[in-house]
Order: sequence, then C-alpha cells, then structure tokens
Amino acid sequence: METKVVGIESGCLLDVVEIPFSEKFAGIARGDEVIYKDPEGREEYGLIKYINRDCADKNKVLFTSKVLRKATPNDIQKVEAHIGSAASSLEKCNKIVKNLKLEMTVFRAGYSFDGSKIFFLFTADDRVDFRELVKDLAKEFKKQVQLHQIGPRDKAKLIGGYGKCGRPLCCTTWLGKLESISMEMVREQALEGKGSSKLSGACGKLLCCLKYEVDAYKELRKSLPGIGSEVTLKNKQKDFDKKIARVIGLDILNQKVKLLFGPNEYSVVTIGDIASNSKTSSNRIKTT
Repeated sequence: METKVVGIESGCLLDVVEIPFSEKFAGIARGDEVIYKDPEGREEYGLIKYINRDCADKNKVLFTSKVLRKATPNDIQKVEAHIGSAASSLEKCNKIVKNLKLEMTVFRAGYSFDGSKIFFLFTADDRVDFRELVKDLAKEFKKQVQLHQIGPRDKAKLIGGYGKCGRPLCCTTWLGKLESISMEMVREQALEGKGSSKLSGACGKLLCCLKYEVDAYKELRKSLPGIGSEVTLKNKQKDFDKKIARVIGLDILNQKVKLLFGPNEYSVVTIGDIASNSKTSSNRIKTT
C-alpha cells in the first residue's frame, strides 16, 4: 500500500519534502504557506505543493515531521527578510567560488526559518572538494553552512520552464519521482534517428515523456515482424511480381512495414497484408 503524503516546497532546503498525510490537514489547501516541523524538531517554512498523493520515494518521507500551522503575517515577514538576504549571499558565495577556482555553479541560496543556517545549491560535472569553501562561507556569514550538489534534472525541476510541447515542465507540475530514462526506451519507439536535440529536455537529459508511451509501443511491436526477417504476403503487390520480401523498416503506431523486394524495389504494407505464416527473426527497432 502506497504512503499518502503532503508535498511541501521547503523554503530552506529549496526542494519539495514529503510528510505523511493526515485528516488533520483538512483545512490546508494547495498553495498555502505553512510552518512545519523538520526532522530536527525545528520550525520551518514551506509552501503546499500537493495533498494526499502517493509518495515519490518512501525512503525519503519525513515520518517524524508534521504541519504545525498556517504561516502568520509575522512568519511571512520573517521569510521575506531571508529572501532579501539570500540574493546577496548567493552573490558573495559565487565570488568566493571564483577566487577558489572551483569548477561548480552555485545557483540558489536560502535560509532556515530561524536564520541559523544558510543553504546553497550547486551543480558540477564532477565531485567537488568544497571543504575550503565551507570554511570561507562560515567565516563570511557566521552561520552553519550546508552545500548540496544536485543534478541537471533536479535543477530544471526547481527552476521550472517550458517543454518542447509548449506546456510547463512535467517535473515542476505533477511528476513526482524522476525515473531513469534510457536509450532502450528511445529504440523501442524507433526514435533514435531524431537526434539528441529533439530527444533532450530543458535539463539536457533525455525527455521524461519518453517513458509515458514505451509500454504501448512494446505491445504494438508484438504484432510486427522483426527487422531483417523475410515475410510472405497474402497477395502480390502492385508493381512487384513477388510475394516474399525482407523487412527493412517499421511504422509501429500505424502498424505498417517497409519491405524490400529486390534492388531498389521498395513498398510499404499494413500488417494485414502479411501472411500469418511469415518467418520473423530479429526484433530490433529501425526507423522508417
């Protein structure tokens, strides 16, 4: 049974945290500003992103946390003061990074609700030894400093934007867990000929939506012969005095097959034109 959770966009962690859903949340709606208890028992500020949804990852649910109250005007005033400080803190942090010649990009800063901690998010191509950076930041800000390295997909989820479809990114609107997307999914849908630019999202990685229809493509492929196999047609094709041909391409969605009858002799037929006793071999995908 899936654990039902409330998703809260944390003001300090700069990420969405999940806590177990309770009927006590009846008066709380999506978009409400709240104060919740973090794993250390401290008060923290956040924005309700979703309510009563299946958890993205049960191992990351904060079972000891709970919503304490809706944010009061005083709470919000306190948070707004931190937001103003965060902008200048980010600028100072990047200057220190540049002086230390570290190969990293710090793109966001935030304060804990009580102001005792400052958090920085950064991306980097490789692991970064930021021990000297932490020392310099602690000396600069006189606070507990935490740095969190995240990947390009998580960065896109935090910053937001629009996809190739023209809609807001799935990861920022409704997609919970960012699941692995592989080239195998691309091949299953015969999309490997599209080029990396058309298959990549705002994060520069393979589009998350490549996973949405892959199971349907797998099911549709079951009725099609494999690339390279020889098939027998029910009737001779117009312009070709042959009933046997080799499969050289597949149109999976339209259930059509591209056939080679001989040198420079091609034709596209539907799956219904192929006899049931056709011999199939390889199931590799090939773009038509």
